[in-house]
Amino acid sequence: MSLAVVFLLIVMPPLLCGLFYLSQVPEWAWERNDGLTFDRIWLYREQRPQGVGYQRARVVTEYDSTEVCVETRLRFFLWGNASQAEPATTRQQMVLVDGQWQATGAECR
Repeated sequence: MSLAVVFLLIVMPPLLCGLFYLSQVPEWAWERNDGLTFDRIWLYREQRPQGVGYQRARVVTEYDSTEVCVETRLRFFLWGNASQAEPATTRQQMVLVDGQWQATGAECR
């Protein structure tokens, strides 16, 4: 069996099923137990579907139990003649207030 046939039989069906699922729901997200670490995938649309968006947030520095630095990465995988989207990375300081994490608006130290 050639590599192309294996690719078509093993890789393409889950990929197509995933894209069909994303066309029916707004997003697909999964979160870790800390409430700050998550991944999110969604179908990027303007007038019509133009690609897939992927967002990832991770705690990169823990200053103490109520203050952390969270890094968020955003990527778009576009197809066709959609305009190019550059990946973006931000770091933001978060504090725990009354049991909820809130952004301070400041960059990490």
